[in-house]
Amino acid sequence: MNKKLMLPAMAMSLVLAFTACSKAVVPDETIAATTSEIATQTTTEDTTTETTEIAKTRHVPLDHEFNPHCLSGIYIDKYGEEFEENYYRYCDAVLAGEESVKLDKDEYLQMSWYISRCCLPIVSQYVCFPGDEVGTNKIGDGEYKIEYDAPIDEYLSAVEQFKERVEFLIGSACLEDDTPLEKAIALYKFETYRLDYDTAATEEDFEDAYGYNVSPYRALMLNRGICQEIAGAYAYLLLQVGVDATTCGGLKKDISSAHEWTVVKIDDKYYHCDVTYQCCTDKHTLQYFGMTDDQREIEGDWLIDKLNFGALNDTWHKDMPIEDTRFEKVWTCTAYDLDRDENMLYCYGVNDGDGSGQSFEMSVA
Repeated sequence: MNKKLMLPAMAMSLVLAFTACSKAVVPDETIAATTSEIATQTTTEDTTTETTEIAKTRHVPLDHEFNPHCLSGIYIDKYGEEFEENYYRYCDAVLAGEESVKLDKDEYLQMSWYISRCCLPIVSQYVCFPGDEVGTNKIGDGEYKIEYDAPIDEYLSAVEQFKERVEFLIGSACLEDDTPLEKAIALYKFETYRLDYDTAATEEDFEDAYGYNVSPYRALMLNRGICQEIAGAYAYLLLQVGVDATTCGGLKKDISSAHEWTVVKIDDKYYHCDVTYQCCTDKHTLQYFGMTDDQREIEGDWLIDKLNFGALNDTWHKDMPIEDTRFEKVWTCTAYDLDRDENMLYCYGVNDGDGSGQSFEMSVA
């Protein structure tokens, strides 16, 4: 098997003892129940026809069509439109099971493989790593060989299952006409409940967990994972619905452990969001959603100046500090409710420091 286990560069190479937490087992029927609940929500009969139609639209699960071209804006800004075009060409080739792909530069093959970790996760499971040496897989002028870790018919069947799975997960969490922020919160909540932190995969079974590479693909398909899988899975689902996101890795200040989470762009500003911490603590809150650098440092004691965004060791904290405090109040609420009819987020039991347990509302339009 010619693959590499992907780790957040400077952080994960130092330790395999990822920040652990107690398992939060979520049976598969939870997903079905969530889907059923969304699908059966209706409006009351005593409203006007116009109002009823609007309300019904707000409660229709998002009929999502799989998007083969997902790429975080962080990469586009860093590497330009030429790379974006080449990356999408790579995505089309691997999704079709092609034996080669035409690229404009030798380095684009390795870059595409690394970036696909959270922008097309099936690659890390089935597409062989092209090698550290740039140009290794070159078979002609601008032509590069693609190798798969399974018979092509088996692989193409897995591609179809992957597409269906992604569409199902998004339709289970998101509704038609959701705003970007509603999508971000809805998927954050859904992933928090869906995923089981897989402690076993941090131990002796780390590199080959249940026959799967430790990657976001496994978290998407099996409802379990560790931080680097959970972070990438949340990022990928967001990219699928048009919300920019990528992963972020860091080390604790005492270098005792490493961790990875998701960085999400909402209204042109980035925020730290940690589904792993959330699914391992209190699933009913937003304690780790929309964090600033300062709050991220508090929640985990991370070396903020050494944070690494994405997978190519090219974007660091100095390149994109995260400072907006828009979601500061939600970190201390004890429960919340996302009201799609009113485009409002209601937070309850907020601790303002005096123990008053106040509530507040926030527009998510």
